[in-house]
This record gives sequence, structure tokens and C-alpha cells, in this order.
Amino acid sequence: MSAPVVTPQLTQQSPIKLLTTKSYYAPELRPLEFKYTEVPGTLAGEEFVLDHGGPACHVVFDGMKCPLRKLHFHAPSEHRIDGVISELELHLVHEILEYPDAYPSAYLIVGVMLSLAPAKAGPAQPLGPWLRGHFDARAGGRQEHRVDPTIYLPQDRAYFRYEGSRTTGEHEEVVTWTLLRDPMQVKGPAPLLLDPETDRLVQPLMRRYVLRNFALIA
Repeated sequence: MSAPVVTPQLTQQSPIKLLTTKSYYAPELRPLEFKYTEVPGTLAGEEFVLDHGGPACHVVFDGMKCPLRKLHFHAPSEHRIDGVISELELHLVHEILEYPDAYPSAYLIVGVMLSLAPAKAGPAQPLGPWLRGHFDARAGGRQEHRVDPTIYLPQDRAYFRYEGSRTTGEHEEVVTWTLLRDPMQVKGPAPLLLDPETDRLVQPLMRRYVLRNFALIA
């Protein structure tokens, strides 16, 4: 009698809850080296997709040069850090060129929790129109949008790391997630209308570990 066919259960899904006290300090984790510069791109809904390929705007991750491909926003945040839900979560999506031959993940996604600076009074806007106003203001009247992603990075780059999945599409488990611990404040054209139904639900951690590159202060 042949053995039954077993369908593997998905065990590395994202997003998750990150708890500092239940994560593990891993001093061997190297700092991320952000080699960002101002780049042109196309704004489509909740995504800013870089126009040009290549490693000009990239991050050095474990010695690998990983080009930035797009900026993807969620309102509110999908991940929770120590129980906090942020108004915005930015995903800086990088391609890992060494996948699959030398590295098991296809993407390095750097997550940044964003809070909003006080905006002008008025009706709250959904994420798409809000981002259009945000990028239009930064364009300074120019037709094309350009962005230097460093404006979204906090000064302290301490982070959590875990292995997970994309939070859109087919939820493929091919992502190394790096979530920056500290939030960053950004300006917008109006109050932002949060819509939790557009976010993916928090997923179970299963048999994974969350690492961090910073020690706790006693």
C-alpha cells in the first residue's frame, strides 16, 4: 500500500506579533547598510514602484547587494511591535539576487512603522489618495515622482528579524523580514482613513524564532 500524500502546511506566514521580551538577542546579526539615493518611480494605489532596475538604490544585507524594487504601504500596520498598531507600515521590498542558488529567500523586506504628523483639518482620506497627496507634495510641482527612501528611516536602525511570507498575492514563504524597532513620523496632506480590512490578519508564529540585533537595557 502506498504512503498517503501529505500536503505541507504553511508554517512561515506573515504578518506576526513581535514581542521584544520573547525575541532572542543575536549579536552576530550585522547592521543593514542602506545605500539609498533619490530615484524616480510610478505611484499606483498603495505602491511606489521604482522605474529603473539595477542596484543603484539598494541595501547591503549579509554581504549581499539587494536592489530596492518598490515601497508598499499599509494603513494601519500589519505587524504589531509590543502590542502597538501603527497608523502606517511601510514595506521596502528588496530583491535578493542570490536566490535560490545561494540564499533561500527571494526578498528582503524592511518594515518601518510610521506615525503621522498633525495634518490640516478636513475629511480623512483613504490610503491611495492620501499617498497621492503625500508624493505630489514632495514632487514640488513636477510631473514625475521621485523619492529618497531614507526620509522614512529612523536614526536608530535596530531591528527584529524573522523568516516569513509575502502579505499579498499568494503569500509565498520566500521573505526574510527585517522590522525596524523605532517608528518614524511622516507628513501627509490630510488625516488618514485607516482600513484594517485591507490588511492581512496576524498569523501564528508556529515553530519560528524572532531575532533582534539589540540588547535589552537592564
